[in-house]
Amino acid sequence: MNILDYIPNDAEIGVGLALRLKTAEYLFFLPGKRHMNDTPVEEMFYAGVGGHLEPGESLLECGRREANEEIGMPIEYESSCKTVYIDFHRNSRIIKVDDGIKPLAIFEMIHPPGSPREGGVYHIVIYKALLDRLPQIYKDDEVSGIIIMSAEQVRNGARRASVRQLIQEGARIVGRNVYENTVLYPIGTAEALIYLCDDN
Repeated sequence: MNILDYIPNDAEIGVGLALRLKTAEYLFFLPGKRHMNDTPVEEMFYAGVGGHLEPGESLLECGRREANEEIGMPIEYESSCKTVYIDFHRNSRIIKVDDGIKPLAIFEMIHPPGSPREGGVYHIVIYKALLDRLPQIYKDDEVSGIIIMSAEQVRNGARRASVRQLIQEGARIVGRNVYENTVLYPIGTAEALIYLCDDN
């Protein structure tokens, strides 16, 4: 079966990238201006690079386009050993896929309260991908910064933690207007990896 066979025809679909550097650290983006309208300065989400699937676009094309738009860099996909489906209750099961590059997961994200699609399910197809160097170019409307975390820190991401605390634990943060007291929390791909980064 193809990965899209597991997702309803009328579903909202996107691609998320579980991006790693050659150091095996994971890389996430901090939101730019267009994402910050309803977010208080004291809190900020971090997420995997990615976004909505465009009409006529393949999942792999979507991931490459989003990486170019958000961090200005090409990516190298890695096929996953297995693919996991995580529903919105956070139940997970292994699914069989025949795709040439096997995704890491399908993750059902629920749009948060106050968002335009509040309560709706967003199906994120997550792929493993590599970067050969740290991105240097940010588009202020898309990305204000980058956080680099070890796999252990990703697993511990279920809690909210301040920038200062994450740095003390070994994270690296590069970006503009990122303050030590800001509390960070994961959404989308970053949340999914709490359950996944040990498995594949």
